[in-house]
Amino acid sequence: MNKLINLVLTAALWRNYKFMILSVFVLIVCVFVIGVMHADYVQWAQYQLAQDNASIPLSVGWSFIIKYVVYMLAICTCFYANKWVNNKKAYEKSQAGDENSVLKKVIASATFKPFSEKSTESEGNLSNKPVAKHIKPNAKLDIFANIRTKQTLRTQADIVIDKKPTK
Repeated sequence: MNKLINLVLTAALWRNYKFMILSVFVLIVCVFVIGVMHADYVQWAQYQLAQDNASIPLSVGWSFIIKYVVYMLAICTCFYANKWVNNKKAYEKSQAGDENSVLKKVIASATFKPFSEKSTESEGNLSNKPVAKHIKPNAKLDIFANIRTKQTLRTQADIVIDKKPTK
């Protein structure tokens, strides 16, 4: 049973985070390859110095600078590639209409006003009146419907203060 759960979770993670997993794997491989190449260069430079071969210019210091600059470029490339792919997925979802539909319904119910009330009120009065008086929210869609219909909201501190006897 554990193997089945592991397989299902792995498949779900792979489906959602495939690009990120692959890009991080490629980044790790690049860092490893760059490290091996740099170690080979440093070993070759030490061999050349041991041979007293002055005809080959050695720049071991620059090799470390180049190595770390390439590391930073690889990390930045991985970060921005993941950011670009995530933005592209979010844009495609928004174009397809797969956004949070519950959130859209809540926003639509909060901004809904009957047509007759819209035509009778002026623009100045709309900003002064609270929206909660005009809303008839659906409790199935809006979990805060019962809070919006209350006249005043009281905290636990208010309740404790009211219960405390006055002297």
